[in-house]
Order: sequence, then C-alpha cells, then structure tokens
Amino acid sequence: MSRKDFDAKQFLLEKGEQVGLGVAVTLMVLMLILSLFMPSKGFFSGSPAAKAKELNQNTEQLEIALRTRTPGDNDKPEKGKLIDIDTTFLLPDNYPVGIWFEPRLKEDKSRRSPKIYNVEEAIAKVTAVPIDTYLFRFNADPPRILVLEDKNRAAASAGGPAGMNPLARLRGMSPNMGGGGMMSNPLMKQLQNNEQSLGFLRSLQGATNTSEYDAKWIPVDEWNEQQLTAHQLRPLRMAIIVGSFPYKKQLEEHKHRLRLNSIDEVLSERVGKGEKESSAFDFRGVEVQRMEVDADGKKLSDWHDPQLKESYQVWLQHTYYPFQPEDPKYAAVMPNGGTGLVMPLLREFHANKAQLPGLSGMMTMMMRGPGLQPPGAVRQPEAPAEENKTHYPDVAAELPKIKETLDKMREADPKQIAAPKFQRPAFLDAFNPNAALPNDKGQPPQPTTGGTKIEDSNIPDYVLVRVVDVNIEPGKYYRYRLKIKMTNPNYQRADVASPEYKEKETLESSEWYELPQTVQVPEETFYYVVDEAHGMSLNEIRKTIPWESAQYRLLTARVPSPSTEQVAFQFHRWVETTQQSRKDTEQIPVGEWAVADRVFVARGEYVGRKVNIDIPIWKYTQNTFILPAEGNKPSARAGGKVPTGIDVDFGQDPPENNLILVDFEGGNRLAVPNSKATDDCGIEVLMLSPNGKLLARNSAKDTNDEDRKKRRDEVLKRIQSVREGKGIE
Repeated sequence: MSRKDFDAKQFLLEKGEQVGLGVAVTLMVLMLILSLFMPSKGFFSGSPAAKAKELNQNTEQLEIALRTRTPGDNDKPEKGKLIDIDTTFLLPDNYPVGIWFEPRLKEDKSRRSPKIYNVEEAIAKVTAVPIDTYLFRFNADPPRILVLEDKNRAAASAGGPAGMNPLARLRGMSPNMGGGGMMSNPLMKQLQNNEQSLGFLRSLQGATNTSEYDAKWIPVDEWNEQQLTAHQLRPLRMAIIVGSFPYKKQLEEHKHRLRLNSIDEVLSERVGKGEKESSAFDFRGVEVQRMEVDADGKKLSDWHDPQLKESYQVWLQHTYYPFQPEDPKYAAVMPNGGTGLVMPLLREFHANKAQLPGLSGMMTMMMRGPGLQPPGAVRQPEAPAEENKTHYPDVAAELPKIKETLDKMREADPKQIAAPKFQRPAFLDAFNPNAALPNDKGQPPQPTTGGTKIEDSNIPDYVLVRVVDVNIEPGKYYRYRLKIKMTNPNYQRADVASPEYKEKETLESSEWYELPQTVQVPEETFYYVVDEAHGMSLNEIRKTIPWESAQYRLLTARVPSPSTEQVAFQFHRWVETTQQSRKDTEQIPVGEWAVADRVFVARGEYVGRKVNIDIPIWKYTQNTFILPAEGNKPSARAGGKVPTGIDVDFGQDPPENNLILVDFEGGNRLAVPNSKATDDCGIEVLMLSPNGKLLARNSAKDTNDEDRKKRRDEVLKRIQSVREGKGIE
C-alpha cells in the first residue's frame, strides 16, 4: 500500500487498541529498566546498613558543630568586610508614632485612664408603695406650701430654730424640674389638675365626725417647725433594681492607673474647680436603658433611656426631705450613704407621722443631731417598730456578693468605711441621698473635707447599687441594662500620658451589664369565682358585717338575684386612684387593695365594671383616713350611722379590653341570701380575653386560694379600723 493511500483514521479505528497496548508495554519496560538496573537504583542501591551509617555520620557532624559553635573557614566572612556594632542608646521620643500608641517617657510617672468596672450581679423587684408628699404651689413666687391650722393653735415663730428653714431653698424651683419626657410620670399626671383635686378632696364627706383643720397656703420662707404641714398620700408602683459593684477592685484600679502610692491618696484627690470641684474618686450615677418585651421575651421596643433620674427628681421635689430610712444593716456597703450609686427611697406614707408638726425628721437633719452619724459610719440596727412596717421589699438580701461582703464586714474592726474625703452636698439629686440643707445663717451647705485615714477604716469588696423606675405600667414586661458613671480623675490635668485622658469630665463602663431576668409588672386586677354569702343566712351576715357598709349591701343583694344565667364573682384590685361617683372626673388617690365581695355577671357580659365598695381615703384637711359616705351625703339613718361607699372601677380601660363571660356550669347558686343550699360542687367558668384566649376558673379552687383570703382579710381589717376611728398603720 502506498503512503498516499494510507488512511490514519481508518488505521486507528482498526488497529488502535493494539497500538495503545504496545506503547504502554514499551513504557513499562523502560521504567523497570531505569528503576531497577541503573547505578544507585534498585538492585544497585546498596545495603540498609550502609545507608544508616551515612545518615548517622551526617547527624554526628551537625551535633559537633552545634556544640563547639566554632565556624569553619568556609563560614567566616571575607577579610576586610567586618563592621563595628552600633551600641548607641536610642531615644524612643525621637521616633514618635502619632496617636496609635502612648508615648513612653524616661520615667513612667504619667497618669493613665482607669477602667471603670460595672455591676457584677443585679436583681429587680416590682412593688407598689403609698408615698408621703407635701402640697406645694411652685407656680407662685415664692413657692407656697399647705399647712393646717385650728382655732386653738398658738402662734408659731417663723423660720424654725435659729432662723433655719429648710424649705427656703425651694424658692425659684419649677414644677417641672425633672426635665422632659414626663408624660408617663404618674406624679405629673396627678399634678396636672392638682387644684381641682385638692378642692374635691376637701369637700369629700366621711362617715366619721373627725374635726377638720383650716388649710392655708403660706410662702415657703414663712414655714416653721411648729406648724402642722399638710401631707398627701400618692400611690406609686415602681421597679427597684439592686446590684453589686466591685468597690475595692475599682479603688485598686485607680491606684494603679493614676500611679498613686496608696488607696488613701486615691480617696484624697480632687479634680475640677469651684462648683465643679469634686473628689477624683466620685460616682456620678448609673446610666440605665430599658426595653419592653412580651411574655415570651420577644422584643417590642429598642433599648432606650427611660429617664429614671429625671422622673425621680419630680417625686423628690414633692416628697422633699427626709427620705425613707435605710435598713441599717446595709450601711457597711453604702459608703457616703450610697452617694452616686444608690437612689434614695421615697418616704413611705404613715398616718401617725403625718399627724406630727413640722416636716418629719427635718429638724434632726438640720441640727446634725444624734440621729445622724458621720458619713461612712456603720449604723447599729434599731429595734423594729410597728410603724416601721414597709411596702418596700428587701431586694439586696438576694445578692450573694453583698451578703458575702456584709458577713466579712461584720467581723471587721474598725467599723468606719473608706470613702472619698471631699464631699459636695447635692440638692434633690436622684443619686445623692445626703441632705443639702442651709446652716443657721441661711447659707447653702459647704463641702466637707477630711475623713478617716485608710488604716482606720475598712474597704468593702462590693457596695450597693440601686436605681428606681417609677414609669412602669401594669401587665408589661421589661429588660434593663446598666452602666456605672464616675468622675474622670484626670480631668484637665497636665500630668497625663495622653491629652485624650483629660478631655472628658466623666468616665463610664465600657460595656453594659444586662439583668438576666425579665421584669414583669404584675396584673393588678383579679376576678375570683367566689360567693362569700354562700351558705350564710341573712342574720349571720348582719352579725359579722356592719349594715351601713357597702359590703353589707353587696352580700345581701336580692336584685339582681343570682339566676341560672348569672354567676357570683369576687373582684380584687390595687387602686391607684378612683372617683367619688360615675359622674365625677376628679381623681382621688388611694394606693391600696380594694375588694368587691359579690358581683353577679351573666353570660355574654363584660366581667369588669364599677362597683360601690368601702375603701379608706386619706383626707388631708382632717389629717386622717376616712370612709367616704355613700353618694357623698353624710345623712344618718337610724342609730346615727352613715351609709358608706365609693365607686371603684374594677374593669379595664378601654372597656373592650375587659374579659367576657362565655359560659359556666356546675354548682348550686343561691337564689336568695338566706338559702339553705349546701351543694359544694365547683362552678367551672370560661372567659374570653381581649387577645382571643379562653381563660378557665374554678370556684372550688378560688374559694381556697390563700392569697385571695389573706388579701381580703387585710382589706376588711383596714376598713374596720377606720370605721372605729383607730386609723391605719
């Protein structure tokens, strides 16, 4: 076949497999020859012993070279190319690196910025407290305060002892001193129509014949300690957040970063000038942010400033001094009384203290009498008194670090607590519980200096932090986070390592501390399927309940009677304010639990509604609690007894937020109060909530509910005490 006729494509198709196989065999033979029969390869590679000997010789030569550290001739540099080493000391300051690093000095005595630590543990509790406020008119010039007088009261000298008048400092104060954002502040809401409310309270009629005082507005400059100052109870719900701050650790941090020799020097330093002069180790309050969540913890709002300090100052303005006494056992963890870290508690209302002349405790504070001890001193526990019962919970008792610190301080000696030696008193500061009162010449108080030497005092490991939120709403859930703020100890100083360290007036924690718990504001209205008249005859009710009371009318009600379409409920509610009747608009402060014993609800009706009940009301012109007369008309029936009662709304606002009674079954409801039916079968009740959920209640379970029974007994005890003229405590 000629070359021209050769077809490569056809050849590969016919002989391609043989050609490929031949090429592969040829390559395999070449590889075997090269790997097995070449010098130093395969069969000619030598024995393993010979190879090991060669490797050992190389290793031994390397080890000898390392041990002797003597370079060979081949390792030495060529002659004439050696240079001398430059050992001249280099000054770092000649080579600045800008703002990226702190400049080094020859002698490191410059001050650094201390790290501000944060709260290490915290807990919160919600409570409702009746607050004791004075009655001011801040829109007058000068401001006025309401005092009570009677015809037999002798004339009093003006200005208090030695001309001192603590109220004089209120001159020029604004009723909105708390700043903006006060629309949610409950006190601001109460004060919006203060004049109308006070006039309405003055006209409110009671069931007792307690004599009234003449109420008189006087300038704050004319007040004196012999006058009976009018008090007004104002209810307040609040969240109290308490935490532990590493006090000793922070002092050590200041000492180290400020290049000081001792803790005593830390506590002795000052910064600023004039009115801004303060201790260099000075707490400036706690920054708080709040976030609203739902019951499942789902976020409903962003973190924001709830303006706790500003809201609290409004209350401080109207409660004025003194504050609620602190529990003496916590004095060891409250240096300087807790200045800068602890919000003082607002003074709780006690009727027996409101009946004393003067501002309770004010004169003792002004005279620096034996009731006050030097700042930092550990107060000795006082014997508990009946009138010292409080609505304030002991939140700090649940903090392990505070408990450990107190246990350690209890055995410590001496008892003085190490605290800054320069103190500038504040006036109505939400984070400064130390009173700032004028001296006997009417001049503002001057800063105090001195203090105890560190060797004569003790440093607590942890101290107390407390903030109070008065802008919470029932039924809501909140999350909180905190930061500590302190004075910048390097403010406007020249001996700092960086100019940036002296610019800020305050420093704060670098990160937030978020409380691990979700704070729930509990519901304040409860509906129980309970009939207190069940199994009682009319005569039995008359023997136990005063017939002139609203409770008697509820228990003995015949119209409407409990038909087959109705079930009896018992309502409980914590009442912030109420109205005298449905037609009145003025709000009356209450601040206590109210109970409506026997309210009939039919299928398809809203459960909550207004009910006429008995509830004690504080009347400032009588300086006592009263039971309002029914319809505000004290017309006596037979026996001279006045029927009592006032309308209280046990429903929700707006009305569509109320529960609806869907259905009920079981039980044997009384057709008339003196029925002898004794069927104890429980009533099952089904209610519809505004969010579409069905809620079930059982009369047997509600009847045996211990919280319900205890709350009702306390309410009835209060009412009876006021009815008998014994007052309340």
